[in-house]
Amino acid sequence: MLLLLDLERSIYRLDRKGATERAEAAILALSPRSTELPDVVIDLAGDGAPPSGRRTLTPTFNGVPGEIGVMAALTAERDILIELHDTARPQRPWTARPASPDREVFAATLDAALSCTVALVLKAIDERRVSATDTVAPAAHAPTGFGTAASLAWASAVVAAKAIRLLGILAKGAKEWRIGWRGDSGRASLLDRGEAVFRVLTGGVGSYLADPFPFRHRGRDFIFVEQYLHSKNKGCIAVVPMDEQGVAGPVEIVLEEPHHLSYPMVFEHAGQIWMIPEAGESGKVTLYRAESFPYGWRREADLASGTEDYDVTPLLDDAGIWFFAAERLWRSSSWDILNIYRADSLTGAWSSHSAGPVVIDAALSRPAGDFIRRNGQTLRPVQDCTRGYGCGLTFCRIDALDALDFAQTPVGRINAGAHGCHTYNRRGGIEVVDLFGRVPNSKEVTLSYEPLSAALPGSRSSEDSVAAVVAEAG
Repeated sequence: MLLLLDLERSIYRLDRKGATERAEAAILALSPRSTELPDVVIDLAGDGAPPSGRRTLTPTFNGVPGEIGVMAALTAERDILIELHDTARPQRPWTARPASPDREVFAATLDAALSCTVALVLKAIDERRVSATDTVAPAAHAPTGFGTAASLAWASAVVAAKAIRLLGILAKGAKEWRIGWRGDSGRASLLDRGEAVFRVLTGGVGSYLADPFPFRHRGRDFIFVEQYLHSKNKGCIAVVPMDEQGVAGPVEIVLEEPHHLSYPMVFEHAGQIWMIPEAGESGKVTLYRAESFPYGWRREADLASGTEDYDVTPLLDDAGIWFFAAERLWRSSSWDILNIYRADSLTGAWSSHSAGPVVIDAALSRPAGDFIRRNGQTLRPVQDCTRGYGCGLTFCRIDALDALDFAQTPVGRINAGAHGCHTYNRRGGIEVVDLFGRVPNSKEVTLSYEPLSAALPGSRSSEDSVAAVVAEAG
């Protein structure tokens, strides 16, 4: 196992500060614990009787202690399931389903899984969070063992698979993002119709478009997007103006920073137009105000700093604002951890939800668009990253949201055929999505909405999306 990790670090030039590094000498030199009975024992071996303690936490990966369970899941093409067995609640293990940013790089996947494990352990230890929503996952079958020969054979197969994939990309063309849009003028949405045809808009040569957010201002529609510039290796925020006939105008950049920007969450509040773009790599969540809409934006305030928050999506209520965000912790991906923050006002101080992180699940965490008020329910679009970033979009109904609890139920999903999809929004007279795949010649694409028959009232999960301040869903 260590040989495989060292080999991958050399081939892929991985950072040496990951969770898979050998323990530092200072940690190994720690003195033995005192003779007093510890409050909590974290049993990382799980292969025998752990040291006695008032409470014992034992993590397993697909039913197996240690990293061998992660490798077994990867080789069998299964999702990774973390179960944290807790003697304080023996019938209800804490669970997490981490994303696999690159399932063919074991060190990176193990780093992400172990980072989510740390988050889960900290959540379990924090007694304020015992009321958080949890699920009991089915037990996984124990895998066969992996020795050095098996590890190297697996690595060789991965290298061959990557080479074949590269040849396929060269032959067929790389996959890219583009957006789909349709003018609905108050007609039924995709969720109501079940199927709709969207026009396709690409970024042209040298860029791609993603993360569309429509906005109507003084009777005119605009679509804000991420425009990723290959020449600069980063995203900027751009706008696509729509004319009275619903024809898309030229794409024009309206906001650029030294770091990557995407997910232009545009909304109206207190008579002003605001934007919270995704800027996770900056370590800040920054609020911008429109000085000359739609082309002039001014940095108004840093809402949070010192954290990697992605796709921040605000939800107003009578007493303040909830901010939903995908959070990257240590070596985790930014796809599988959902945290919620509370503020008394738009620029007020953030406080983390007492049950945070409220979800650790690649299928139900990262925001995928504005909230939606529909049929008396609040829906949350969610990225389904179980098979990779941008591979699917699920709508979740928010069943509970207060200072102590959060619960959501998946109620439907978008079927984009061979395309990936990770953003949905509808506002004013425009309904938009984004699409991931090889760019075809077709200028239209048909999408469908599939209700989930298993979605039952009171189940604890997530759904749909609602406009942060001005909800204009049909």
